[in-house]
Amino acid sequence: MSLNEGAVFKWVVIVGIAAGVVIAVTLVTSQLVGALVGLAVVIAGCVYGFRWARRKRRAS
Repeated sequence: MSLNEGAVFKWVVIVGIAAGVVIAVTLVTSQLVGALVGLAVVIAGCVYGFRWARRKRRAS
């Protein structure tokens, strides 16, 4: 499975936005809420990444 620059850039943007959201929520609320939002973002990212990888493998 080969990755192009567009796919890598997309992942960099997604990770950057997710980190920004977690940092902003943590600064506005408490550390617990920030940690829970971070956990939700990590779980959502894992699900998205798994589905993306499965689609790429089937297309190959």
